[in-house]
Amino acid sequence: MSNHPRPLLLGYIRADVLKSRTELPLVEAQLQAFAHREEFSLGTVYVESGCNRGAFHALMAQVSRDSAWGIVVPDLRHIGVVEQVVLTTHEAGARTGVLVANVSPRAGGPGAVHPERQVCRSTES
Repeated sequence: MSNHPRPLLLGYIRADVLKSRTELPLVEAQLQAFAHREEFSLGTVYVESGCNRGAFHALMAQVSRDSAWGIVVPDLRHIGVVEQVVLTTHEAGARTGVLVANVSPRAGGPGAVHPERQVCRSTES
């Protein structure tokens, strides 16, 4: 562990994407665990409750003020069209990384489990 401060991530959760509001503490904990595992510091987690995207605009203002390294979301469903437009048009948004905390491997993709696949190693004589 170095003495350098960890880069800052800000969290963003769209409540309408969650199955219920009772999931919110669990999802916030997942963002915190991701930040810790990837050696970031997690700052404010913004939760969007309505349809006007006020929390996302407040997040972007904080990104500009605090020079955050990026934004972490639970999964890509939390970055909709409105958020994508704001990211591409906002001065700091174009330079802001968006990280996904929960990525499920796609079937056949990297990280996917292939029980039918065996590893064969050749041995040279």
